[in-house]
Amino acid sequence: MRLFLIILTFVITQGLNAQSVEYYFSNGLAKHKAKDYNGAITDFSSAISINSENPTLYYCRGLSYLEAEKFDESINDFNTAINLSPFNHLAFFYRAKAKEQKGDLKGAISDYSEVLKIDPQHAESYFLRAKAKHSLGSYIDAITDYDLMLSIDSLSVKGLFHRSLSKFTMADYGGTILDLEQVLELDPTLVEAYYYRGLANIRSGKLNNGCVDLYKAHEMGDTRAKQWLKDKCNMNE
Repeated sequence: MRLFLIILTFVITQGLNAQSVEYYFSNGLAKHKAKDYNGAITDFSSAISINSENPTLYYCRGLSYLEAEKFDESINDFNTAINLSPFNHLAFFYRAKAKEQKGDLKGAISDYSEVLKIDPQHAESYFLRAKAKHSLGSYIDAITDYDLMLSIDSLSVKGLFHRSLSKFTMADYGGTILDLEQVLELDPTLVEAYYYRGLANIRSGKLNNGCVDLYKAHEMGDTRAKQWLKDKCNMNE
């Protein structure tokens, strides 16, 4: 979690107890950075007991709850942070991630959409919203989001790769191959790209190309390729 990003956009409210709030807040940040999430939660809670109207405190405690896999508590804190500061796109973003962890993909998609209303250039929200849509079987919508993500970051290996998976699932093997060719130009070590390009080649009638890719995937350690090599490429080892 990039906990310190929010510090650039939120300021701890000053008051009679400012030093105490800052003390607990700073300790909470340090503990979170050290991965002592329960300790961070305790310190952020102490700060909140002094100043219950500051959205930063709820946001930061929400991140610590998220890292501690206390997803309900995390969502509650992000809810409060959003109520106090409705344009905090990162609170929506991490609430979406907490919802994903609970299996609420539709809720996560809604929150990623809120992020994008506030920050239309937030490429990661397009990417994660696309993955959630893919998981729900909305492959065309997923591809649209991957397209939007790639319009912001055209060299994203993960964007190109995951778009290829949605295309593959829709039996768009030509589109799959084109995406994976770009992936392998950017990262020739990505074994899964060879595997899926091999399958796409075979399913589009390019057996020799498919066998070459599957053999490469097999050489690189993808155990799934072995059976395809045996069945389609007449290779036993």
